[in-house]
Amino acid sequence: MDNAPPATTSTNPLPPHEPQAGIGLIAVIGILAIVTIGLSLLTPAFVQILNQRHQDSEDQHLRLMANGIQTYLKHTKAFPPSLASLAPEYVPFSVAQLAINPRGFPRYYVIHPDMAGFTNSTGLSAGEMPNVRFLLISHLTQDAAPIITTPAEFETWWAMDERVIPNLHIHRSNVGHLFYSLGIAPTGNGASYLISTIPAIDSGGALLPAHNAFHIVGTTIGFDESPAYTFPEVQFALTTNTAYWFDPFCPPTKQWNPLDPICTGGMGTVRDEFSLIAYNGDDGVKNWKTDWLETGETDGPTSGKMQVVTDAQCAAGNCLQIGGGGGGASTSVIREVDLTGAVVATLTFSYRRTVGDNGGNIKVEVSNNGGGGWTTLQTYTMNASDATQVFQTFDITAFIAANTQVQFSRAGNVKRYLLADNIEIAWN
Repeated sequence: MDNAPPATTSTNPLPPHEPQAGIGLIAVIGILAIVTIGLSLLTPAFVQILNQRHQDSEDQHLRLMANGIQTYLKHTKAFPPSLASLAPEYVPFSVAQLAINPRGFPRYYVIHPDMAGFTNSTGLSAGEMPNVRFLLISHLTQDAAPIITTPAEFETWWAMDERVIPNLHIHRSNVGHLFYSLGIAPTGNGASYLISTIPAIDSGGALLPAHNAFHIVGTTIGFDESPAYTFPEVQFALTTNTAYWFDPFCPPTKQWNPLDPICTGGMGTVRDEFSLIAYNGDDGVKNWKTDWLETGETDGPTSGKMQVVTDAQCAAGNCLQIGGGGGGASTSVIREVDLTGAVVATLTFSYRRTVGDNGGNIKVEVSNNGGGGWTTLQTYTMNASDATQVFQTFDITAFIAANTQVQFSRAGNVKRYLLADNIEIAWN
C-alpha cells in the first residue's frame, strides 16, 4: 500500500487579469500617441478649412451688402450716404455688423468720386455713365484703410487683384444698368416739366432748356403744358430710354408727345424720317420743294460720304449719314422748303456721332436765299461719340423765305459719322 502524501495545489495563484491589464495600458498609450500624431497632422488642414470658410463668408456678406445698395438706389433714387443707411431695411445686419467684419476690422463703402454730387433730378450725362460704380472693401487681418478721394485712386482699387493680397476682399459693382436716358426738346415757347422731385423746370413762357440725361429706373416724370408746373398732362415712371418734345402748335393736351410726332392743327411741316434708303422722303403735312441734293459728290443715297444708312437707333430704321472717308473736298446735302407766309419756323432733328478716329467737323446751316449765303446753326466737332441720339432744335424764323434751305456739310479729315434722323421744319 502506497502511503505517499496526496498531491498539493497552490493556494496563492497569480492574479488571472494582470497580464491583460498590462497589455491594455500599452495599447492605450499607443492609441494616444497615434491620435496626437494625427492631430498634429490634421490641425493645419483644419485651420485652412476654417479660414477658407471665413473668406467665403466675407465675400457672401459683401455681395449681400452690394445688393442692398442697389435696392436702396432704386427705392430712394440716391446712393446711400453710408453703410449704416442699409440697416435693417435693405440688409439684415445691425449697424455694427455692417461697419465691422467678423474679425473686428472696418469695412469701407466708396462710390466713384465723380458721383459725389449726383442728384437724380439733374441726372448724368453719357460721359458720366461709365463712373456709376462703387466699391466694398474689407480685410480680415488688418485695417485696409483705403485712401480714395480721386478718380485715379478709385481706379487703382477697382483694378487691384486681391487674390495676391491674403485676406483682402473687394466687391465691385457697376450700376449703370439701373439708369435710363430721358430726352426733352422744346420746339416752341412755353410748358414745364418735373423730373424726380421739386423744383420743377418752368418756362415762364420762354423756351424750355433742352434736356438729355440718364436717370434711375422708376424716376417720376411729369410734363405740363402750362408755363408753371401744376398738373401734368403726361406722367409716367421711367422704365426705358425715351424722349419727349414740347410742341405748342399741337392741340391742347397733346403738346407733349414722344418722338416729335407730326401735328396738323394749322401748322405746316416738312419732314424726312428716312423710312427708305432714298433722298426724297416726304413725311410731313406738306412736301419739300426738292429732294436732298449732294454737293462735292454725285453718287446718290446708297454710297459716298453723304448717304442714307440703316442703323438700329434710327426711328424708322435708317438715318442720313454725314462724314467718314477721311479728308478730301468738302461735301454736303441740301434740301429746300417754301416757307412763304410763315410767321415762325423751327428746325428740329436728332443726331448721334459714331465711334472712330478724331478729326474734322460737321455743320448744320440754313439759307434764306436759295443757298446764296449760309448761316451756321451748329458745328459738331467729330472728336467724340454719343451713346444715344441727341435732340436738337433751332429757331429759323429769321430765315423764312420762299426758298429756305437747310444744309449738312462735312469739312476736314472726318472719319467718324454723324447720323441725322427725323429732320423737320415746322412753321406757323
